[in-house]
Amino acid sequence: MPLINKRTLYSTSRALHIYLSTALLFLLILFCVSGIVLNHVDWLEGDKDDGQLTIQLPTELIAQAKTNIDTLPSLYPQIEAYLAAEHGLTKVKSIDWEKEDALVMLDYPLPAGFAFAELDFISGELNLEYQTGGFLSLIGDLHKGRHTGEAWSWVIDISAILMILFAITGMIILFQNRKKRLVGIWLTVLGIATPAVIYLCWVPQLKGVS
Repeated sequence: MPLINKRTLYSTSRALHIYLSTALLFLLILFCVSGIVLNHVDWLEGDKDDGQLTIQLPTELIAQAKTNIDTLPSLYPQIEAYLAAEHGLTKVKSIDWEKEDALVMLDYPLPAGFAFAELDFISGELNLEYQTGGFLSLIGDLHKGRHTGEAWSWVIDISAILMILFAITGMIILFQNRKKRLVGIWLTVLGIATPAVIYLCWVPQLKGVS
């Protein structure tokens, strides 16, 4: 007796294929469109905006700094918490400080941009320089998972696994349809051979090295 009944396999595959197509509709379109964008990086010229913001720091943070002016790094957790709460900045890339000028500088990479925060504890001001990208730049970085955080990394991995499952269930459904099976197999072979031939014949490659 077969481990998996053919009828059960085909019906399960058909149901999975349908539900996966609906669940993945948005992500499939997103990754396809962003893939096209990344293939035409010239479209991204002028798609980013620079800005600057200067605001007063909270009085309690200034007071804490003045009592610990020689050990400002001890206030890093409070500074990071303030920037996260007020400006949504998390996952700091680097933190530097200048003791003489009582400055703390934090660098935050963002999808399609960045934010650079400079806290001046003498003037009591936060100088925030930032760059934000437009829609095309944003989806390009989402496609690559660039500076998108762990949660989006899981979105990429899980969606990729589901897309593989979507393709496999489609092949299983094809083998159920005898009339279209041969054409489908030939199209599958063509879909494998065409990019392979293009890669081997027209994509630049380094040769003659071990």
